[in-house]
Amino acid sequence: MVALPAITAIVALVFAVVVVRQYAEHHKTYQLMWAAGFAMFAVAAFAGYLARSGTTTEIEYRLFYLFGAILNVAWLSLGTLYLLARRRWADVALVAVSILSVLAAYAVVSVPVDLTAAADSGRGFPNGSLARVLAGVGSGLGSIVLIGGALWSAWIFFQRRRNGRRAVANVIIALGVLIVAAGGTATFTGASGVLEAANLVGLSVMFAGFLLIG
Repeated sequence: MVALPAITAIVALVFAVVVVRQYAEHHKTYQLMWAAGFAMFAVAAFAGYLARSGTTTEIEYRLFYLFGAILNVAWLSLGTLYLLARRRWADVALVAVSILSVLAAYAVVSVPVDLTAAADSGRGFPNGSLARVLAGVGSGLGSIVLIGGALWSAWIFFQRRRNGRRAVANVIIALGVLIVAAGGTATFTGASGVLEAANLVGLSVMFAGFLLIG
């Protein structure tokens, strides 16, 4: 459905604005990283909408792949690290993700795009290309950090037998990330028509968990 990416872009943008407002009030680094991640999610979803609503262009696909397939989950995971890990390890991760971002920008610009394959299955870059490898690294490792961090936080809250709402909220966030990751994995393996729905549902679930935390 053509409208799904547009709706996803709006939800992601609203999420980014909410987190930016929280950052303006509390100045927590993890909020800034999460805001950046959701802003990238919005850019990727909007590029996907443009691609679906007309003839797919290379610029649209490159933006979609850079910010959606590679970077958004990686930057979201930085928020989790700044929230849960020691500051020095989070800073090291920030350097690593910044390097990943530079490499990803080079990879998606330098490799030719197969627009027919991109429109059909979302696999516009050839197997084994740097862009495809970085998508596995950014989304794969980022999802592990996000899901692991959310479940770890939930376990701590449950174990202490207090603040059950936050424990449930973290489980919901982990579920949302898992849905988004499943959609990306399905597309990575060649399935079509899954990513848009998975992104919207997963993002909405994450948003619900975030709002439940308060």
